[in-house]
Amino acid sequence: MISIRRYLRRVLLISVTLITSIAALWSYHDTRDQINELFDAELAQTTRTMVALYFEYRGDQGRDPEQMIRDLQIEPVMVPDNPTDAPTPLGHPYEKKLGFQIWDDNGHALLGMRTPGVLETMIPAPGYAQAEGGGHDWRTFTLYDEVHGVWASAAQRDDVRDELTWQIALRNLMPPVIGVLLIALVIPFVVARGFSPLLRISRQITARRPSYLEPIDGSQAPDEIRGMVVALNGLFGRLAETLEKERRFTANAAHELRTPLAAIKVHAQNLLGDTTEARSQRGARSIIDGVDRMTRVVEQLLTLSRLESGEGRNRQTVDLTRLGRELLRDMQPLVDRRDIRFTQQIPAASSILSDENGLYVLLRNLLDNALRYTPEGGEVCLQMSSVEGRLQIEIADSGPGIPVAERERVFERFVRLAGQRTSGSGLGLSIVQELVERLGGDIRLEETSLPVASGLSVHVKLPLTG
Repeated sequence: MISIRRYLRRVLLISVTLITSIAALWSYHDTRDQINELFDAELAQTTRTMVALYFEYRGDQGRDPEQMIRDLQIEPVMVPDNPTDAPTPLGHPYEKKLGFQIWDDNGHALLGMRTPGVLETMIPAPGYAQAEGGGHDWRTFTLYDEVHGVWASAAQRDDVRDELTWQIALRNLMPPVIGVLLIALVIPFVVARGFSPLLRISRQITARRPSYLEPIDGSQAPDEIRGMVVALNGLFGRLAETLEKERRFTANAAHELRTPLAAIKVHAQNLLGDTTEARSQRGARSIIDGVDRMTRVVEQLLTLSRLESGEGRNRQTVDLTRLGRELLRDMQPLVDRRDIRFTQQIPAASSILSDENGLYVLLRNLLDNALRYTPEGGEVCLQMSSVEGRLQIEIADSGPGIPVAERERVFERFVRLAGQRTSGSGLGLSIVQELVERLGGDIRLEETSLPVASGLSVHVKLPLTG
């Protein structure tokens, strides 16, 4: 399942991190270039300063140049191969990573400080160059003074530049890193806050019952989904109008069908009473049976229509004992006609918070099926009990039962098993399943476990709180 919130959080975090990383890398390279420029200028300035100071000092003494050279010549300082970076009391760690040297035209060292492998010999090429010495890379700058005929070079270890670049880069990187972490904390909150109106409307739609088609409250909907809210409200209005028309049509159709069916049944009964011919009486009885079947189909279709439209969802306390008496009273004619032994086991003073009409229709359909499919002289038992906060209903009969392979199919509409002699429409169990789902329960078909010889046992579990 795609989540826009997760997508936005992921994309925003990745984008901020990527952009910050690119900016940090760019900053590092820019810092490196700037430091290289700075130190290169420093090398050139150091070299020119050393030459100027050398000849200024020599001229001020007024002595013989050759003697001056001998007087000023200093034994080059040799820095150890692995010098420590600990500074002298008045120095700096980087001072051991610097070197300079002045030569005459003959390549004799006049003044300077050098490290092994660097500036030990004259570099006869003015300008910048790279050298290696003491296991390190060095950056050098060489200057030739044509007036005085001397060469001067200054050298600096590359790791001085690397260390300074990393120090600056790390210090520059800390604010963006802290910023990314703060953004990572803020983004989920901002995204959740931005989607809260959409989630609120989604919860309104999810919590709605199928029959509740009132407009959605879009007063706080953002502009981006206001059009969707308006469209949904329009759809709900059209659905409500369509369902109302359908309910009126179903009620009118059922009423119009019941009236002529009742008239046909009356005429057939009159015909049955007026005629003495056996053949005419059989025909009249067939008409009466057909009318009864059609009346039952109309009643079941009307019940299904009401269930699908969401009617009758009122929850109230239902007295199960009273409900059992009403069922016995209504089913007694069928029980007597088929000579069925019908028993009830309902705990005294038991009740359930549910839709009374829906529960009554559910039990009536199950009992009607059991009484019709049980052979004459058979047995049907209704048992109710409360177990673990649920109402357990079991209706068992001594009829032919339903094969295990067919027990799922019988809940489909207009499905009847082959070889059945009992008339029916195949709607009874469909109505029962609709009612069970609507009441928040479950239903299953099993072999009977009540004290009857054989047959089918229907188990229904409903929440006691409706």
